[in-house]
Amino acid sequence: MRKLIDVSSYNGKVDWEKAKAYGCQGAILKIIRKDLARDKQFNTNYAACNKNKIDWGVYNYSYATTAAKAKSDMKLVCDILDKIDKTHFVYGVWFDIEDKVQASLNKTKIAEIINAAQAVVESRGYKFGVYTGMSYYNEHIDRKLVKCQNWWIARYYRGDARMQIATDPNEKYKPTMANIAWQYTSKGRFPKIISNGNSGNFDLNVLYKEPIAKKVEENVKKPIKKKITYYPRYKGKSSSIVDALKSLSINPSKRNRKRIATLNGIKNYIGTAAQNTKLLNLLKRGKLIKSK
Repeated sequence: MRKLIDVSSYNGKVDWEKAKAYGCQGAILKIIRKDLARDKQFNTNYAACNKNKIDWGVYNYSYATTAAKAKSDMKLVCDILDKIDKTHFVYGVWFDIEDKVQASLNKTKIAEIINAAQAVVESRGYKFGVYTGMSYYNEHIDRKLVKCQNWWIARYYRGDARMQIATDPNEKYKPTMANIAWQYTSKGRFPKIISNGNSGNFDLNVLYKEPIAKKVEENVKKPIKKKITYYPRYKGKSSSIVDALKSLSINPSKRNRKRIATLNGIKNYIGTAAQNTKLLNLLKRGKLIKSK
């Protein structure tokens, strides 16, 4: 279990060196704003995390009400990540869905939005997860429709009470669906003020394990099975493979017989009696694989 903070420009300038010294073991950084510009502190925050060897990830507070909007927003997120120093980028990309604009949609639409966002992020090679509040999850999320397996859930069981980062949350209040992380307070404090925003308060989280990456087998295209076609069945009485092939208007040349033999598992064909008999028997059964 690791203690993480999630941070945006609302937290102002953060002293990341002190944050680490006081027990911060990771961070999830807001990457873009509603107007799709970068969060005003994102560049400073990710660079400082890298400098202080603090593992980090990013989140996008989403206002998307369609799958198309979710896709375009997450493409932008990935475009930004592609071009920056990701030395300590560990915790992936989180899709924050909790706004009232999505709450007016049905569960199927919300699932489509999340799945669209996930498809973009994972296609770009990044881990994907969903952040939301416990009540929002219960009211608006249908897990049978959502593909995501990484969930970061907020539940402030102590309300607005301040909590020091060194104090562990009471696990009996942990949301059952929070398999990756639990945000347990928005009034988290460090022993001394380490930022000039949000009155020194931070969202505090416990991370139970790193987000699960997309399974490798899902990225590998399954080979297309080629349909096997056979020559027509030979119903004549000749014991000659050449005659049998001729009767079916099949090229009986040695070169073509060698090609057919190879396709049918007869190696090093030179036209021996045994090899020709095998070809003839397959042809009589209608099991001689056809050469293109």
